[in-house]
Amino acid sequence: MKFNKWLLFLFPIIAILAYFSIPTAKPVEETGADVLKIRNDKDAAFKDGEESPIKDKASFKGLKYYPFNKNYIVEFVLEKAEKAETVELKMTDGTTEKLILFGVIKGEIGSFTVSMRLYQHEDGDFFLPFKDKTAPTETYGGGRFLDLPLTNVKNNRLRVDFNLAYNPYCAYNEEFACPIPPAENTLPIRIEAGEKNFN
Repeated sequence: MKFNKWLLFLFPIIAILAYFSIPTAKPVEETGADVLKIRNDKDAAFKDGEESPIKDKASFKGLKYYPFNKNYIVEFVLEKAEKAETVELKMTDGTTEKLILFGVIKGEIGSFTVSMRLYQHEDGDFFLPFKDKTAPTETYGGGRFLDLPLTNVKNNRLRVDFNLAYNPYCAYNEEFACPIPPAENTLPIRIEAGEKNFN
């Protein structure tokens, strides 16, 4: 694919627009039924979708999850970085991926206070890669991800539903590469919510 020099010019502009585009709409609040539907839809896509990372679709019986737990829906304080900054996250294949470092989120999970780096995609939605003490025995050893819509922000607080935490494609198929959560997002606690190991 031919490199387009205009991308170097456009990416900083997109980063700045995304950085400042936080809406004031009411956050979406998932329920157990909502999460179950999301999981069922994902199973169907992995079973029949052309872009599914599952190698043996014929024997695919669905992904494994922790039961829905409302205690893992957490309101974090959102602290913006002083300026929009593009950073590179390391990938499992040795390459890097550019993301916007939006800032830091801080909050309590159970009796623990945690802090994590929050990233932003070009489309404006947030990206939260993390790794916790359930890895690698119960969850993917490389960590799990969360994609968070801008509507999850209200009054400088970000609503994070760990029930929606998912494994990257490289957890199912080594032909895929995925970002490695930074050391700052490695949690010293167990997050018993979201997707579990496939096998």
